[in-house]
Amino acid sequence: MILDALSASARYQSLHPHFAAAFAWSSSDEVETIANGRYPLIGEQLLVIVETGQTLASERKRFESHRRYIDIQVNLAGSEIMEWMPAAALQVSDDFTSDGDIRFYHQPERPATRLLVQPRHFAIFYPEDAHKPCCHPGAAPVAYRKLVFKVELTLTR
Repeated sequence: MILDALSASARYQSLHPHFAAAFAWSSSDEVETIANGRYPLIGEQLLVIVETGQTLASERKRFESHRRYIDIQVNLAGSEIMEWMPAAALQVSDDFTSDGDIRFYHQPERPATRLLVQPRHFAIFYPEDAHKPCCHPGAAPVAYRKLVFKVELTLTR
C-alpha cells in the first residue's frame, strides 16, 4: 500500500509500465468534466472508473481485494478515509467468482490502519492489500469525487 500526493507521483511511475499513464490522466483537464463511469484507457490493461458519491460509515463498508488489478485510487474532491489491512489477516466472506476480480472480507476484530486521503492525493493497493475506501473522515458523510484506476497486474495478454 502506498499513500502520497499527486505532486509526488513521478517517484512511483517505475513500479508498473502503466502507472505513468494513470498519473498523467489524473492531471488532465478531462477529469473535471468527464461523467461518472468506466473508461478503458489501454484496453483492459488500464481503465479508470470515475465516481462521485457520499462517504459511508466504516461499519457499512466491507474490506475488499483484487486478484487481476492494482488499484490507484485518486481523490479529486472531498476527503475520505480508506482503511487498510493485509488480506492474509482477514477472513473471506465472499470469494472471487471464476471471472471476477473482487473478494470481500468479514470485519476484523482488530482495528485497521486508517488513511486520510485528501484531495489531490492517492492510494495504491496491490492484491495483498485489503482496503475499505469511501469511509467518513469524521462523524458525517462527505461528498467526494475520485478516480479509481484498474492497472492489470501482469501484462501477458
